[in-house]
Amino acid sequence: MLLVALAVFFGACYILYLRTLESKLVLFGREVSPAHQYALAGGISFPFFWLAGAGSAVFWVLGATLVVIGSHAAFHQIEAVDGEELQMEPV
Repeated sequence: MLLVALAVFFGACYILYLRTLESKLVLFGREVSPAHQYALAGGISFPFFWLAGAGSAVFWVLGATLVVIGSHAAFHQIEAVDGEELQMEPV
């Protein structure tokens, strides 16, 4: 359901992008900017993301990323550096 919600949202954004290339959207006699159109598309799709569980998916991805990065940092071998490379030359 999350993939369907994402596909519908990005499809709507693409259609809005194509429509703004052709002409401006006029609603009740006022011109609607593309930023407001994208905000409206996001606002309408937000309940669908909520129902699909997008929040839990984001936290699962963040948690898995932290575990992978943390385990890489824990097991990473640091190369030995000669002391001569780190000495400064006199000015």
